[in-house]
This record gives sequence, structure tokens and C-alpha cells, in this order.
Amino acid sequence: QYSDKGVKTANEDAIGIRIPSGLMLTTKGVVAAISDGVSTAEGGAAASAISVSNFLADYYSTPDLWSVQKSSTQVLTALNRWLYGLGQDYRDARRGYVCTLSALVFKSRHLHLFHVGDSRVYRYRNGSLDKLSHDHTSIVGNNQRYLARALGLDVNVEVDYRMLTLEEGDLYLLTTDGVHDVVTDFEIKKKFER
Repeated sequence: QYSDKGVKTANEDAIGIRIPSGLMLTTKGVVAAISDGVSTAEGGAAASAISVSNFLADYYSTPDLWSVQKSSTQVLTALNRWLYGLGQDYRDARRGYVCTLSALVFKSRHLHLFHVGDSRVYRYRNGSLDKLSHDHTSIVGNNQRYLARALGLDVNVEVDYRMLTLEEGDLYLLTTDGVHDVVTDFEIKKKFER
């Protein structure tokens, strides 16, 4: 994991990985998550930190009998409502606690991907780089991009979900716009090929 503020005055990204031991590794799997606070939101940095830490903690607190999708969806719904509630202290809630989130759950032979916003998930497999997530942005006016979906933006949130089969040798990369707005997919692929 690595995070840096780059050219910005503050770093609003949060990242985390949890690899449990024992039975929990089998029943829940391994989780990796990345989040980026929306720069126009005053609570963006706090929102991203809350999102990653709470997702990592709360996912592992759900019942073992729940599926990965049910567990994660329940956690993300509660997390979104909490962030939205925190943002109500601002005149415009969109300036409150708003962030992106991409989370991966590696369980058994499957990858479960949860995504909202414009953070990205890439997979490098057999010499090919594939973007597994879709940016939830709208282009307005002079090519200005705005988030169409994010945690804390509204009382309800639509989170993309995908389940994919894992293969030996797969490499996964989670990035925020501080990376993929500057480094091209071609350049990222070249890094994997070294």
C-alpha cells in the first residue's frame, strides 16, 4: 500500500488491507479497499478514512452465514447513511462527508468487487491489463468531470458489484484519480511487465 498527497496540499485518500487468520480467512476471505475524499467536500478526508476503516471492521463482524454480497451490501448501506447523516451539518450535504470507495474481497476462488465513484480497480492477467470498475462521473460544460455516485452523496447509494473467478498469477491494482488521471493505462501495464 502506498499513498501520497502528490501536488495537492492534503492527502484525502485512505487504503487498507486485512488478511485474517484461522477460520475467518475461510469464512470471510481477504479484503482490500481504497477510498478518495471528494476535494470539494470539507469532510472528504475524514469520509475516506471512515469508509476504509469501517468497511474493514464491519465486514468481518457480519454473520458467517451471510454471503459476501449480502455482508458487504449491508455494511455499505449503513456506512453511506452514516456519512450522509454527518454531512447534514453542512448547508449543502454534498460538501460534507463524501468519498469514493472500491473494495475487493478475495474468498476461495472468487473475487467480489464493490465500487462507487471514480477510484479504479485493475487486473493484470497473462499480459493484459483490464479496468474492472466503471467511473461514476458526468461531464458537464468545459469537460468538467463530476461524481455522479459516491458514498455520503445521497441517503441511498447504488454500488456496483461483480463476482469474478480468480486465476493463479492475477495481479490487482486499486488507484484513485491522483494516479490514473496522471498515469495512462499503457504506462500502468508497462510497470506490470517489468
